[in-house]
Amino acid sequence: MNTCKRCRWNALIKPVILAAVLAVALITAACGSQPEPAEPEPLPGNFSNVLSPEAEELVRLGISYHDRGDYETAIDYYGKALELAPDHPVILYETAFSYMYMGNSETALAVAEQGIAAAERRGMRDVIPSLFDIKGSALDNLDRSAEAIEVYLTAINQYGASNTFLYYNLGLSYYRVEKRAEAREALLHGLLLNPNHPSSNLLLGRISMEEGQKTQAFYAFCYFLLLEPNTDRSAQAYNTLLYLLTKQEQIGLMDNGTFTASDMVISLSFALDDENAGKSDAEKIKAKLYYLFTSLEELKNAGKIERGAGDELYWDFYAPFFNRIAVSGYFDTLCRYIALTSDPGADDWIVNGREEIDGFFEWLNEAPAE
Repeated sequence: MNTCKRCRWNALIKPVILAAVLAVALITAACGSQPEPAEPEPLPGNFSNVLSPEAEELVRLGISYHDRGDYETAIDYYGKALELAPDHPVILYETAFSYMYMGNSETALAVAEQGIAAAERRGMRDVIPSLFDIKGSALDNLDRSAEAIEVYLTAINQYGASNTFLYYNLGLSYYRVEKRAEAREALLHGLLLNPNHPSSNLLLGRISMEEGQKTQAFYAFCYFLLLEPNTDRSAQAYNTLLYLLTKQEQIGLMDNGTFTASDMVISLSFALDDENAGKSDAEKIKAKLYYLFTSLEELKNAGKIERGAGDELYWDFYAPFFNRIAVSGYFDTLCRYIALTSDPGADDWIVNGREEIDGFFEWLNEAPAE
């Protein structure tokens, strides 16, 4: 799980590249599969100031087993640590975290509440927001999203918590109770802290599609696919992106205020289909992506788009980021990379094109910010 905090747009974390590409999944036009489960943030790994060396070593062993997916063994080690440090909030947090990943949200909820009470008694305020995050995540996974929202807001308003995972979970809970505007606002808060959280980008794209926000959906899905190009949900996101770019007449998208001009550019991109008649579908999509990445940035720079509240992520991050790639020598690499789940030659390319792929991400990480 990504624990990166505030990131500049050029500090892209290199996604893990799998040798086997998963098959494409059939989806609905609105990317209608259920969102991912809540994702609480792991605690930092420095416990030396709060635990004895013996208890700390047991916790570290537990974390190592958790990271390998052996949650039961992890919980056993946390139990041994609790024998040395009874009712310790840090250990209770790790225990609840592993129960979450086991799929046992009821026990995770109970342990998180125990940890909150223990942290309040000990005056360990720095741990409390993370325990609230676990509590809210457990409630959300138990279909108690309205309660989860209150928990997340308490962590933010009373304890000053501020991280991408918390805002993602808050946005997910709002989404599940059909409060899309509030969900979008929470996701934007989190992505401005760290744009490299895949689930936040994916959910933002889904909400944007459902709300008829073509430009926002386009950017969010593209960035998600750059972060996570080769999973089941990547296939869903890519097919939704294709739907956005090829089935305009069926989407029924509506005007949406400050993005009307940029949405018109997406509509105009359909004229490229006639210009590229006879070319492969991949070449047609590539032509549209180039047109959109460059045209949307030009609109922004020319002042032809009225900026609204909450638009910073799109025009200060997404737009310059993708325009920079479009005019670089890595545009073809980007197009193929985000289409891994639909590319029949992806396995060979991943093996034989590693130098190209590695060069692309090295360039992203080393390119100076504008």
